[in-house]
Amino acid sequence: MRNCLVTVFCLAYNHEKYIRKTFEGFINQKTSFKFKVLVHDDASTDNTRNIIREYVEKYPDMFETILQEENKYQKGIDIEDEYILPKIDSKYVAVCEGDDYWTDPEKLQLQVDYMEKHPDCSLCVHNTEKIFENGKSTGKYFNPSKKEQDYDFKAIALSEPSAYFHFSSLMWRHDTFKRKVPAFEMKGIGDYPMALYFATIGYIHYIPRIMSCYRLNSVGSWSSMMDSDSSKKVRQHQNMLDGFKSIDEYTKHKYSSVIKKAINREEAKIMVLENKYGALLTSPRCFAAFCRTVTHKTVRKIHEKIQAVRS
Repeated sequence: MRNCLVTVFCLAYNHEKYIRKTFEGFINQKTSFKFKVLVHDDASTDNTRNIIREYVEKYPDMFETILQEENKYQKGIDIEDEYILPKIDSKYVAVCEGDDYWTDPEKLQLQVDYMEKHPDCSLCVHNTEKIFENGKSTGKYFNPSKKEQDYDFKAIALSEPSAYFHFSSLMWRHDTFKRKVPAFEMKGIGDYPMALYFATIGYIHYIPRIMSCYRLNSVGSWSSMMDSDSSKKVRQHQNMLDGFKSIDEYTKHKYSSVIKKAINREEAKIMVLENKYGALLTSPRCFAAFCRTVTHKTVRKIHEKIQAVRS
């Protein structure tokens, strides 16, 4: 990894259908600096590992690997903390999982150029297109804004997770994030607590350029698992709620007024998932916080549920 300005890490598991596209997105980058790709394969059971080896042989100066013989995720091991971040010694870090891919050959160059000129920027992101598992476009994007802008802690905390940007768009300085901060842990949720952390040490800069694709409900993806089990969604929101309380303590209540609204939102979502509309009826602050993050159609449906409880 030495003498490289950027390290890109790629998490792979049973991604044989997608990972060539991911790797080609790395290879096609046009930069004025050296960068490396660190690929972690978590004991894939399909042809993913053979594809990884193929690219390592073809591009030995670009690709490095961590090939597990047994699945570490299933053992509850934090792969990034234990295996990836300790191996990085470049100035900047970028990411892309093995089922997503970069579409713009100038992505890394644009992000590095911005961060080099703006030392107070803790995280640089960009827009991402949402595509179906088969690669077809959904016509939807993570951020509707075409304006270059900055986000602070309030904007991130009061938004939906990944409302403004996707994991594949992240770039940060390695010396600011060599290991995850326990106070920002939200079990089972990856990039959202990371964004909250970066928003406490600087600002997040958004480039309104579509430079990556996120594959919805791909094999082994978090979203596909979440969609199949509502009890997992409840646990996710509970983990977020607990995480916000921890962040409030860690930051010595600097963001308490914002965090209280975020906690109200998570409490309301749990009530809705558990069909506790009576509890929601007696918690106007929770309901108000919930309404700020959902569509008008959803709000109308919840109003109907609450009216049914009243009657």
